[in-house]
Amino acid sequence: MARSREQLANTESVDNYLKAIFHLGGGQKERVSSGELAERLGVAPASVTSMIQKLAASTPPLVDYERHYGVSLSRAGKRRALEIVRHHRLIETFLYEVLNYPIDEIHDEAERLEHFISETFEKRIADKLGNPQLDPHGHCIPSLDGTMPAIHRVTCNCE
Repeated sequence: MARSREQLANTESVDNYLKAIFHLGGGQKERVSSGELAERLGVAPASVTSMIQKLAASTPPLVDYERHYGVSLSRAGKRRALEIVRHHRLIETFLYEVLNYPIDEIHDEAERLEHFISETFEKRIADKLGNPQLDPHGHCIPSLDGTMPAIHRVTCNCE
């Protein structure tokens, strides 16, 4: 059965593409090539092109795509990417500070969990941690409204 456009936006695979575009594009409107995405995600370039076309055709469009010019996040795509980044970094911080996970284990665990937490659980984690601005790696944690803290690109280790 084919997925509706609304369902497309809520899959783990879509989240991974949006997050990869966000990271490779520096969080800006910078265009990212299909080759860069294929390498980052470990998938075939043809698979990247197919997914990008689906993301561009979704309602609302999650990416801006021009053949031969790469892809960038649309406003909706950036909002979703920042939500996933927030989930990931809050989970890493929770695992490290509350559950005493070793720092070398938190990334992979957060990768598995970031797609599946509810907004209520996200808020409880943030509240429990005192709404931190940085994760254990020194990366900024986006705020609930999708903005980065004032220290972003000043005293953080963000990519």
